[in-house]
Amino acid sequence: MKKLLKAIFLILASVSVYSQEEYSEQAKYRFAKKVFEKEYLETVFENFSGKIVVENENTIKFDEKTLTLNVKEYREIFTSGLFYPNLIIGNHTVDIKTKEELEKMTTNEIVFYNMTRTDSVRIGNMQELVLLNPNYQTKRFLIWIMRPGRANAQEWYFELQNKKANKKTKLSDFIKNAKLTYSKSGTIII
Repeated sequence: MKKLLKAIFLILASVSVYSQEEYSEQAKYRFAKKVFEKEYLETVFENFSGKIVVENENTIKFDEKTLTLNVKEYREIFTSGLFYPNLIIGNHTVDIKTKEELEKMTTNEIVFYNMTRTDSVRIGNMQELVLLNPNYQTKRFLIWIMRPGRANAQEWYFELQNKKANKKTKLSDFIKNAKLTYSKSGTIII
């Protein structure tokens, strides 16, 4: 009887784990699928035309704006200028305060200053949304954007297209000939 109960328990436990993994995968795609189905409008974006300086493995400067990455596999998307901070925070800049200037500010002024800063962006998570890629010439991505002064990350969706790509095209070759064709902010991560 004990063996039978153990077998039943193991079967039920494995079904439960499978269901959780399946649900997690569905949840990952739920918002992205909605954005690409209901809000998608293909637009070809120009690559970044300013100066790109790779400061180190995780930091890239786009003129006066800094992008910090915690992703290595897709780094070339950013170093090639396909996706860059101005797409997220716009072309305007805010003067960077010195330490002395910050010390003279009230707490509320510091909070407001940090919320309006446009000098840096951090990408903490990036995933290719493989199930949403309509063909081999399109790759869709989800990234988490963190901005100074914000408590939570924000999802951001974008799409790259490479008209020359096929099933065997390597990621680095795909990126070299790709164009950014969609960019959209998504939900806030809580």
